[in-house]
Amino acid sequence: MRKFKYMAVIGASALALSAASTMTAQAQPWAHYGRAYDSRLNTSYVDSLDWKITNAARNGVISWGEARDLRGELRSVQPLAYRVQTGQARGYEVERLRAVVNRIDAATSRYAYNDRRYDRGYYRR
Repeated sequence: MRKFKYMAVIGASALALSAASTMTAQAQPWAHYGRAYDSRLNTSYVDSLDWKITNAARNGVISWGEARDLRGELRSVQPLAYRVQTGQARGYEVERLRAVVNRIDAATSRYAYNDRRYDRGYYRR
């Protein structure tokens, strides 16, 4: 009987110790405080992307149809920029805004493959 009591005390103390460790782990602020802040996810930068799209289409980096599609994506996430900037956005909203900003940055900064001036020999020496 004495052996059973020792086993019960050891089991109860192990259970209490694991319960105390899970309570402190649950108190960690993982939800919204652990994310790194991307400086491009503010309202002024997101609003400036409209000019970047227009300028890229005007210079021939992207087509006007692609500019229209990118501008539509931008319009769909512009309300999220304020929520992200003030810390009210959820994780999936932050990731959606980050993905659209990355997509627009990549599309507007790539080399213009459709520039026909190179095909006509204007820049050959």
